[in-house]
Amino acid sequence: LFSCCEIIDAEGCWLLPGIIDDHVHFRDPGLTHKADISSESKAAVAGGVTSVMDMPNTYPQTVTIDALNKKFDEMSKKSLINYSCYFGATNENYVDFKYLNEHRVCGIKVFMGASTGNMLVDKIENLRHILGETDLLIAVHCKDQAIIETNIEKYKEEITCEDLPVTYHPYIRSAEACYESSRLAVRLANENGVRLHLLHITTAKELEIVN
Repeated sequence: LFSCCEIIDAEGCWLLPGIIDDHVHFRDPGLTHKADISSESKAAVAGGVTSVMDMPNTYPQTVTIDALNKKFDEMSKKSLINYSCYFGATNENYVDFKYLNEHRVCGIKVFMGASTGNMLVDKIENLRHILGETDLLIAVHCKDQAIIETNIEKYKEEITCEDLPVTYHPYIRSAEACYESSRLAVRLANENGVRLHLLHITTAKELEIVN
């Protein structure tokens, strides 16, 4: 062996490959009071995670080529591990998909239900444009926004409350809201022949769609 080699005696130990986490929120840029690239990549290493894929709902959002390049630049300076980034879809930016490098960008993130960062895309025509403009993986946050809004109004009337308690979260973002949105995403993906990744599936019923 070369003199510079370090030999680690792992006899009797399990040798496992590094974990790949395909859904992380490093909060960098703009939300670094919560976390940042440095702190979260350190946490990843501590847990055996060696590769991550970062979500686009930062500030500014990663929805332009310029914002994406700046995030990659910061990742290259601060991350202790392998990384890639999702490009966030909006109602208009699908025209930029052709400029994305498939060897750097892990996929397109689509929020079919409103979440942190307000990047909602829930009109079918816009979703068809998004799914039809790329060969990259489409990763979707599936919640039916119309059902959510109906549930909000329903429970506000029931308990006569303007701001619903957090305990109403599973009733507002109900199983129906999850299932209907996931079903639509799978149907559109099949129609367009694209690769689809359903993020944080909520119900067993949703698994039946992909089976």
